Amino acid sequence: MSDSRGESELSRRSFVVSAAIAGAGLVIGIRIPTRQRGAFAAPSPASNAEPFAPNVWIRLDESGDVTILVHKSEMGQGVWTALPMIVAEEMDVDWRRVRADRAPTRPDLETATGGSSSVSDSYMPLRRAGAAARAMLVAAAAKRWGVTDSECTTNAGEVIHAATRRRLAYGALARDAAALPPPDEKSLTLKDPRTFRLLGRDTPRLDTPAKVTGRATFGIDVKVPGMLVAVVARCPTFAGKVARVDDTRARAVPGVRQVITLDPVPRQLPGRVAVLADDTWSAMQGRKALDIQWDLGDDAGFSTDTMWQDARRRVDDDADAKINRAQGDTAVRQGDDHRIVEATYELPFLAHACMEPMNCTASVTADRVELWLPSQFPEPARAVAARLAKVPLEKVDAHVTFMGGGFGRRAYQDFVVEAVQLSQRAGVPVKVVWTREDDMQHDLYRPAQLQRFRASLDGNGRPITLQNRIVGPSTEAWWNPATTTPQRREGGEAPPYDVTNTLNDFVRVPAPVPLGAWRAVQNGQNGFCFESFIDECAHAATADPVSYRLQLLGASRPRQQAVVKLAAERAQWGTKLPRGRGRGIAFFDYGGTYVAEVAEVTVSKRDGVHVDRVVCAFDCGTLINPDTVRAQVESAVIWATSAALYGEITVKDGRTVQSNFHDYRVLRLAEAPVVEVYLVRNLETPTGVGDPAVPPLAAAIANAIFAATGQRLRRMPFRLADLDVAALRDI
Repeated sequence: MSDSRGESELSRRSFVVSAAIAGAGLVIGIRIPTRQRGAFAAPSPASNAEPFAPNVWIRLDESGDVTILVHKSEMGQGVWTALPMIVAEEMDVDWRRVRADRAPTRPDLETATGGSSSVSDSYMPLRRAGAAARAMLVAAAAKRWGVTDSECTTNAGEVIHAATRRRLAYGALARDAAALPPPDEKSLTLKDPRTFRLLGRDTPRLDTPAKVTGRATFGIDVKVPGMLVAVVARCPTFAGKVARVDDTRARAVPGVRQVITLDPVPRQLPGRVAVLADDTWSAMQGRKALDIQWDLGDDAGFSTDTMWQDARRRVDDDADAKINRAQGDTAVRQGDDHRIVEATYELPFLAHACMEPMNCTASVTADRVELWLPSQFPEPARAVAARLAKVPLEKVDAHVTFMGGGFGRRAYQDFVVEAVQLSQRAGVPVKVVWTREDDMQHDLYRPAQLQRFRASLDGNGRPITLQNRIVGPSTEAWWNPATTTPQRREGGEAPPYDVTNTLNDFVRVPAPVPLGAWRAVQNGQNGFCFESFIDECAHAATADPVSYRLQLLGASRPRQQAVVKLAAERAQWGTKLPRGRGRGIAFFDYGGTYVAEVAEVTVSKRDGVHVDRVVCAFDCGTLINPDTVRAQVESAVIWATSAALYGEITVKDGRTVQSNFHDYRVLRLAEAPVVEVYLVRNLETPTGVGDPAVPPLAAAIANAIFAATGQRLRRMPFRLADLDVAALRDI
């Protein structure tokens, strides 16, 4: 069942392998093809637009220990284990001898981490790296024994000559192997996936011991000799500045060393006043003591209430609509054999709310910059630092730490900018630490959107034409105000179903709210809206929602159909639930990862909406570490449920209203649903894991609410007040 297209496509990409002596061991390097990051990584103004071409290194020493350098950021998703597993499988090494270390950050390394692409982009190149190492070790052993390579096999870190029962450990061959020329790419023999011993098996994570013992270094843990800690007061409006500051009381706080005023950075940071101190607590107390008068700027009157009024008014504004994608006859027509279904959905701004707030440590000297940072995109961070410090890029070193969540937030450079600016001004290393309130009120938010759907259904209830209009602020225009394509990052993907005639367009509603990538990027909005609407079409066609989706997927999509069937089967679709409870299903295709989720909910006058159970069928191709895949899906379910039931950022008088978890709720332990994850096993090319289970869940919950109450909720978050409470039965 292997994907021959993916195999041939990879073979056309550039491949480089080299071997050299590193001390007394073997080093293997391989070139990783780059990919387009698309909407996930809105560039900072100083980001490097050139594609990256990284080297990933395998280091084998004479003890037999193997160190695999990981070029992707570990933020809890498991790449610190998954990527070494791929190499170790092909290299046929003893997993107990494998160690992971961070690859260097430099322009020729594809260190960007986002869009659930780490494994899918690295899978074949890393397999080839492992196969190259194995081939060289076999060649070294065969040469020593005076036999042919084909007479030798490998197993768990040894080369074996079965005819004579001779064995040599990899470590004993490291020096000889390093002296051999690297194999030609075309000569490499990859393992038959059916023989994998490591991939596809639950494997303990390499980063867990350091994290549970406290030895792991996160960005917020960094300590540098001579370092000061900075806590920053930022103008509460998005582009305001400092009008006046009296720092007398702040400077009198014990431990406070400096107070520095910073100008706004367009589209990244407002005007700020930073307090630098010996420790975080002193810096926080110094910030409290500041007396600041803010110039709130031209956007001080903005509110999300006004924005929503504007969006609802402009949804029919055909003249300003920018087409994302159009296919076939896109007109929706009423006829004797046709009926029109229409619905409009609304999604608010959302914050990232990472467990570890933003932070960065910078040391800027006359000719060099050193960064310690939890970053998803460290190479753009280096570029920003080089520009600010006016030093060549090669004079900027970035040490990427573990990070307490990313979700797209750490793809940006605002917290890096602050650390570099303050180290420059202070003349010493500076660690900038954001508080939870800083993080919540100065985030780059998931865009708010209104989405209107219209469909013309034929006599069998199938959509002939499907229109989708998105109305709201533009991420593209936020990062590039001169753009002529404000619709570029807001959607437009083709439906995963058989629909011949489709139209997706975009009407921009200007807003001063900073915008950025949020877990699953635009798919989060599109998954909720599209799968809610498909359910409405099924209801209009008087069809079972599962059967309707299977029919629309068609026989040409067997893997997609399989996950829908699996989720429905494991959720006992069609069996009766008690009154006030309902099941809803949703499906999503996230770049070749197929996800179907069934949500069971209870709706009551007393408790509102409670998600009781989520059943997820998940097909991401070849499984690397199933335990991590399950954990990621469970994480996505909790994340998406939080957004569906509670998530909303509002703006009043130009400033974010929410400030912490008391008014930006996330799901609590007692509210968490039972989550069942069913992984599909096959030999297809692996695809993404971290994001794909997010998009369909809100729709599954909304569809379950409809099944329980007969009422549609088309605005997130789902609130009891938006239902006809009088029509609900008490439970």
